[in-house]
Amino acid sequence: MTHGAPIPETVTLHVPFRVVKRGGRKEMHLPDGVRPDRKADKTLVKALARAFRWKRMLKSGEFATIAELAEQEGIATSYMTRIPS
Repeated sequence: MTHGAPIPETVTLHVPFRVVKRGGRKEMHLPDGVRPDRKADKTLVKALARAFRWKRMLKSGEFATIAELAEQEGIATSYMTRIPS
């Protein structure tokens, strides 16, 4: 994307995989010969999960403002507004 270009509301990512059940758990298996290049950034994954959860809570009307949600979560409003969603 170029600077100033609008950010799409939805991004679709296609990843070929199959689901395998093992001992009651489900695992994702990539196609043969495909290896993940990197491990997941746990901090980023946590931040994104929180951001989407907060967005859902605000959209549902559970909290009227970011300030109310930040207070409930025990997080500074300024921090909450910096997390992408």
